[in-house]
Amino acid sequence: MIVFLTGRVADTGTGYVDLDVQHVGYRVYTTDDTALGLELEQEIRLYTYQHVREDAVLLFGFLRRIERTVFEKLISVSGIGPKVALQMLGGLSPEALVAAIRLEDANTLCTLPGIGKKTAMRMILELKDKLDDLPVSSHEVITGVETVRPPESVADDVTTALIALGYRQKEAQRAVEAVLENRPAATVETTVKAALQWLYEHQSDASLV
Repeated sequence: MIVFLTGRVADTGTGYVDLDVQHVGYRVYTTDDTALGLELEQEIRLYTYQHVREDAVLLFGFLRRIERTVFEKLISVSGIGPKVALQMLGGLSPEALVAAIRLEDANTLCTLPGIGKKTAMRMILELKDKLDDLPVSSHEVITGVETVRPPESVADDVTTALIALGYRQKEAQRAVEAVLENRPAATVETTVKAALQWLYEHQSDASLV
């Protein structure tokens, strides 16, 4: 496993850096901003992730360790591969990505290349509780609280998440309405959990919808 490389920038292109490490050339895939921000002959260190496929061994590189850490978290989500994760880091800083997931901000995540509503909700569900050891954006540090989201936004996001988990739209909507009736200020995460519990308790009723 190659975890970092230190060497001289031999060449750069859209989304990659060719690094000369003691006269051995490594092509490392990076965000466009990283590649374009480097100068030829510059000495750098890239923190790398080695991705092994049947037909190739690819290296993805990052100037900061937190970028690699967030990258590894992203590719653990079903449906997100290394190239999509790299594009996401090219669109938002790792700190901003962590903040968006913690705040259940699916709208911000959906602005990233290759990320639709279902994928954004899957990221939130799978990663929200796995980012406690990572720093957040300055905005979240300053406010220290989650932003209050309109109830209709929470309802839409939770309905989308339930459909992604295999429930029919009508039964998902029914569960969300039942849960939010008594908890209008709930977050997406708590509403998803409550809706799943409601569906479990009302399986026979939901099947008739």
